[in-house]
Amino acid sequence: MFLLYFQDECLGEIQDINTEGMWMYGKLIPNQNIVKFKDFFKALTSEESEYNEEWLKDDNWFIVDDHQNKRGIYLPAVYEDGEINWRWR
Repeated sequence: MFLLYFQDECLGEIQDINTEGMWMYGKLIPNQNIVKFKDFFKALTSEESEYNEEWLKDDNWFIVDDHQNKRGIYLPAVYEDGEINWRWR
C-alpha cells in the first residue's frame, strides 16, 4: 500500500499497484483532502489547461510506503474512476 501526498497533505491510499516499464498504476482510495484537487485532476486527464501553479510542480508530489519511506513522483494522473498513473522521480 502507498499513500499519495501533495506537500504535507495526504490525498488517499493507493491499492492494487502494478508496474509497466517506467509507469506505476493503481487504484486511489481518496480521502476528504482530495476534494479541492478533483477539478485539477479532471482537467489534467482531459488535457485542459488552467491549473494552480503549485500543483504543477513535481517537487510537491510524492508517495509514502508502508515503512514511511517518502519517494518523489512526477505529477500523477488521477482519473474519475480512481485509477492513478505515475512515474518515480
